[in-house]
Amino acid sequence: MSIQINDETTATNLGSASSPQEVHGPDGRLLGQFIPAPRPGLSYPEVGLTDAELLARLNNPAAKWRTPEEVMARLREIDQCSP
Repeated sequence: MSIQINDETTATNLGSASSPQEVHGPDGRLLGQFIPAPRPGLSYPEVGLTDAELLARLNNPAAKWRTPEEVMARLREIDQCSP
């Protein structure tokens, strides 16, 4: 189901979003999350990074990559330290 926005201010605010945004009602209650439609150079708007930024992170020679096993071992370690 889609929701038609008839208020021009709201449509402009949502149209200028470049990353996911929380949408609140007039009473401040959280209604949901708005994820902008993909735009050129922004294949994954839910991540909030441009394609160039994603490629730069992937190709960063200083980046330390972890295996799933390393991540799970670290999470177990943290869990053991929690009260």
